[in-house]
Amino acid sequence: MPKGLIVLEFSALEKTDPAARAAALERAALAVARLDATLDGHPLLPAWQHWVRLEAVRAHAGLDGHRVDPQRLAAFLEGLRLRAPDTAVPHERGADLDALSHALRLYGLMLAAADRRPARELDETTEAPEHRRLAEDALWALTQAAPGARLPALARAMRAWLVADRPRGAVRAALPVALQATGVTKALLPILAGADTLRPDSPTDADGWGLAFACSLEREATEGLTILRRLEHTWRGARAAIGPRRSNSRLPAAVDLLAAAPLLGPARLASLLGCSLRGAGLMMEELVACGAAVEVTGRGSHRLYGLPGTEGIRGETAGPRRHGHRRGRPPKIAVPEPMAAVEPPPPPVPARLERLEVDYTALDALLADTSRVVERVQAILKKR
Repeated sequence: MPKGLIVLEFSALEKTDPAARAAALERAALAVARLDATLDGHPLLPAWQHWVRLEAVRAHAGLDGHRVDPQRLAAFLEGLRLRAPDTAVPHERGADLDALSHALRLYGLMLAAADRRPARELDETTEAPEHRRLAEDALWALTQAAPGARLPALARAMRAWLVADRPRGAVRAALPVALQATGVTKALLPILAGADTLRPDSPTDADGWGLAFACSLEREATEGLTILRRLEHTWRGARAAIGPRRSNSRLPAAVDLLAAAPLLGPARLASLLGCSLRGAGLMMEELVACGAAVEVTGRGSHRLYGLPGTEGIRGETAGPRRHGHRRGRPPKIAVPEPMAAVEPPPPPVPARLERLEVDYTALDALLADTSRVVERVQAILKKR
């Protein structure tokens, strides 16, 4: 079976057997509780939420017919210039832009569902108010009073939303918030969205859909725990790469901040550590030199760094613009010296010119007439 392909196959007995559905819900609840307990107070929780949110957006966009690379989306969210897609076909480049636009909308819905700021603080010139309205509607539909246990109630509410042909992205973004609001989880776990229930081969009847919902939550919780273990392994590897340091060294703290934040720049690191910008830049360069960090922007200033494993972001960027595409003085271009000095050919010897004879007869006559006129004027002036 190809990687990433999930086929939901349930027998008719499993769909109708209450014991099978109860067992699936129990496994899902245990997997979700295990993930939630592991992340409770974990220092990597912000970084984990960022990366699993990108992974969830990739999965959701794939279900909607768009192929999105999480590394490319991460570069796009950081405002980096993206490299052109590896294709010369114009419509395929347009498909890449459509996929990024759709992924950005899904990402905005997920942020809006988790954002608790007052509505008056939202930027009216963006889609934030519209995202907030959709996310709040979906959250209310999921958390309204319903009989029964919480996971089955959430499954029924989500299915009712989809049967009513309401926006799928909104309910997927609101489900992790609903799990937190109803007390199922303590932390916000963006990876839990029941995405497998939206596949073309997923069951559509109520019993089969509830079973698929439970299996999807179990798989997503297990995958979230795997991603967390991977981040922890990278963090420990970065701490080991810097080796033993003196007690007042700030490099271990820089590695910890780099692990807790998805991507970090020298300015942000200087603010967090209370050091100079130059010192933060030198620390970042030292971390890159010892293999504890990677630079992901590919530019000379305003750089961003991440732990090893994020270098794929740099592969999706086009680097800085050339001087012909931006304002300001172009950079100096160093012209290399030739490999070997070549003697220039001697200049040609000019041919000898013949002596030029000039006739001064007319010039002499003109000078004589001028002298006579001057003498006549002087005589007239003396008489006066």
